Amino acid sequence: MLTILGRESSINVRKVMWTCAELNLEFERQDWCIGFKDVNTDEFRALNTKAKIPVLLEGERVLCESHTIVRYLANRQAQTAMDPQDASKRANGDQWVDW
Repeated sequence: MLTILGRESSINVRKVMWTCAELNLEFERQDWCIGFKDVNTDEFRALNTKAKIPVLLEGERVLCESHTIVRYLANRQAQTAMDPQDASKRANGDQWVDW
C-alpha cells in the first residue's frame, strides 16, 4: 500500500495524488505540515531530512520530492502513457511534471 504524507491543499501533494488516480493506484494519505502533524520532528526528519512534503512510503521505500515521486510511480507501471519510451513524448510529459 502506498502512503502519501502531506496535506491535501499542497499542490505538490496533489500532483502525487493525481498521478495515483491516473494510474489507478490505491493509496492512503496522512495529514502532515501546517495545521496538522509537525514536519519539524525527529520522526518526520527521519523520513525526509528537508522536512518537506510530500513523502511517499511504500513498504521500506521512502521517497520525497513530488517530481521524483511522480516519475517513480510512472516508471513502476511498465510503459504507461505517463512513461513513454519515445524521448519526445517523455519530454512532453516531463514539461507538465516540472511546471
